[in-house]
Order: sequence, then structure tokens, then C-alpha cells
Amino acid sequence: MEYPDVMATVLIVDDEAEIRDALREILERQGYAVREASSASAALSVLQREPPPDVALVDLRLPDREGTAVLEAVRNQALPTSVVMISGHGTIPAAVAAVRSGAFDFLQKPLDRDRLLITVRNASHQSALRRMASESEAGAFLTASPAMEAVLQEARKLAASPAPLLIQGETGSGKEVLARWIHARSPQAMGPFVALNCAALPESLAESELFGHVKGAFTGAEAPRKGKFQAADGGILFLDEVGDLPLPLQAKLLRSLEDGSVEPVGADRPVAVRVRVLAATHRDLRNRSRDGAFREDLLYRIAGLLLRVPPLRERPEDLPLLAQHFLDEARLRQGWPASPLPGSFLKALKEYSWPGNVRELRWAVERAALLSGPGLPEPGHLPPEVRQGRTGSPPGSLEGVRQDAESRAISEALEKARGNVAAAARLLHLSRSRLYERLSELGLDPSGFRPRRGRSGDPSRVPPS
Repeated sequence: MEYPDVMATVLIVDDEAEIRDALREILERQGYAVREASSASAALSVLQREPPPDVALVDLRLPDREGTAVLEAVRNQALPTSVVMISGHGTIPAAVAAVRSGAFDFLQKPLDRDRLLITVRNASHQSALRRMASESEAGAFLTASPAMEAVLQEARKLAASPAPLLIQGETGSGKEVLARWIHARSPQAMGPFVALNCAALPESLAESELFGHVKGAFTGAEAPRKGKFQAADGGILFLDEVGDLPLPLQAKLLRSLEDGSVEPVGADRPVAVRVRVLAATHRDLRNRSRDGAFREDLLYRIAGLLLRVPPLRERPEDLPLLAQHFLDEARLRQGWPASPLPGSFLKALKEYSWPGNVRELRWAVERAALLSGPGLPEPGHLPPEVRQGRTGSPPGSLEGVRQDAESRAISEALEKARGNVAAAARLLHLSRSRLYERLSELGLDPSGFRPRRGRSGDPSRVPPS
């Protein structure tokens, strides 16, 4: 049995000192840090300390209350701790029920040493993934770039303002991650962060999605529904790709920004909301305003505070840092030990222009990690367009420019279609089979454009993507 890659902390919760001593000896020999508690109350006290344990081994029967109280506390406080229930023969049904309620697993007494160590190792991996997700939701932004650091310094100052803010940047450069970073440092940090992709809104449902509706407002409105504005009350509403918001809704959005209220579809009076709006776009809104596709008065309202996220090609210092992070994440999910980026692999990454920015880098590294298995990733594990960009089509060549433009156009179509290949093909005036061919040739993964769900139910990513 190997030592854990990073020292994890295990909390043993059992009222029998002999069992705690035996478990401590086994786990400490494997490099784990161990804490102990003889009751549910003592365990709950340990959970309040910082940082909470990575894994909790909890006996179902404790002297003061059931061990499931520890599981409930972990779940209610959204702690990253993975709970493993310890079950005697008569409590196996209860242990199975605990797993269905969120426990990582259960171990039956008498405990088998190998099964114990495998379970604790896997549970600690799950805990590490939860911590990564928690850090992302709290607004982590990995960077070693002076250009990006300058943006973060400005963003830190603007976080305190209640005024709307516009974030500009290419697709995949990390606009939503920056918005979450601002939220975590704003007066609205304790409130919700609600994200809405304006480019993916069906026009017929857009008004209800943004502002809500009352019962009977239209056919099918059988119950009242709060829109994103009301869901974000007391927090931040992030309007991604705001440049694609339909013109009629732009006027209504402007009114909400001006008077701090929303009017649900079918309502006879407005509803007050306390929401700060952060908007993002990869488009030039001034050009869209001149073309009549975006209201000039709304542009002035949301762009009073403006941040620009530099593309990855302008942040070369970030590439090794982000690539290592994505590799660590991918290997951790598979239960493989962490490994440094091989020099040849990193060199291949640096010789590509990354038109899809950080999102494309994530896909490429995750793909390479899966293809390499427990071994080290090699340049041959990278997507075809990265290899071609490295050898036959260097950045700046005619072919490289063509591939970059095509990759960007396909990425934007998939973004609008939320990963639906058939819908993206229609936007690009291609057959679905031809788009699948180009996706394979360019190494683009449509699943990466589908929204991920966080604990609150809103899309959530890591780090910049």
C-alpha cells in the first residue's frame, strides 16, 4: 500500500478506545494525520475547526446520538469531508441508508485492513475534489501573469462598487471565473451568484427566464416563477454574452438597472430587488451598438466600469501553471498519483497559439491525461490541431491563422448552442456529419460547452475556463 500523495487528515469517531487506537496505528503508518472523537458531540466540535478533516470514519452507534448526525452536519455545512460509516452486523441497513443520504461508503466490523486503506484513500481523493470545487466557487483565479495580476488588482478595487460592471474577453479566457472572483471579494459575497448565458436563451422564454412570471401569464404558466433577477436578490447576477440579449429585453434590463426593480411577465406591479449586475461579452458592443443590435444607453450603463481579460496567448506565464493544475485534477479524478508536466509535453503546449484559450487548454490536458493513463502524458496524446499547430502550422502561418479562425467560429457556435452539435451545425450552415469531422480534426469537445452545475444549481467552472 502506497503512502497518500498529500497528507490527508482522518477523523475517527468511535466510543471504543481499542478500535480508535487500532485505526490510528494503521492510518498513521500510511502517512495520514489522525484525530479522534469518542462521541457525536465531540466529532461535531472537531468539524468546526479549520481546516475540517478530509475523511471521517464514523461508527453508526455512538453513546450520545446516532453517527448519522455527523453526516448531517457535514452535509448541512457543505464541508468537503468525506464520511465513511462503520457498521456492525445489525446496523448494515442503516449504513446503506446513510450511503444513499450522502456517505461515501460504509465498512463492516470487524474491519479489513486493506479495504479500510483503499476506502480512506478514495474518500480523501473525493474530498480533495470537493475542496477544488469550493475554492473555485469562492473565486479562485490561478495566475502567474503580470498582465492578469494587473486586471485582478483593478478588479479588487471595483469589487466594492454596487455599479454594473462589464467584463470583455475572448471565448474561454475566464470571464465567468473573474466574475466569481469579484463576487467573493464584494459586499455581496454572502449573497448568491446567479449566472445566465444570454446567448443560449430562446427568445420566447428569455423574458420569463430573466424577470420571472406570474401564474397564468401565458399558456403553460401554471405556477408563478422567479426569474434570475429575483434568484440573485442580495447577490450578483452574471449575464454572460450580454451582447446577444434580444433588443426588447435590453430596454427592460436597462429599466431594472435604473430603478432597482423587476416586473415579472403578467405582473401588475414591479418587485424590488437588490442585485449587482456583472455582464460579460466576447463581442465589441460599440460596433453592435452602431449596427443597431445593442442599445447605446444600455452600453453606457453597463460599461461604466470595464475590465478586459487578456487571452491566454498574452499570458504565457499562466500556461505551465494552468496546465499543471488541469493535469493534477484529471489524475486525481482517476485516483492516480500527481506528476509534474514532462518537459516535451510542456514544450508542445507552448508552441500552440490556443485560440480557444484556457477552456481549450483544459480539454487538451484532460484528454492527454486520460490517453496516457497512469503514465506521463506525451505530445502524441495532445489533440491533432495542437500537434499540427506545433509542427506544420506554427502561430502566424496562413494555415495556423485559418485553423485559429475556424476553431474560434466553431467554439462560438457551440457556446451559443450550449454544446448541442446539431444546433451549432445549423448556425454554421454545415451538415452535422461535417461538423463532427471538423470537431475531431480540431480536437474540440462539444461536451465542454454544456453548463456544469454547482451546489446552488448554477453553472460553475474551474479555474479560468
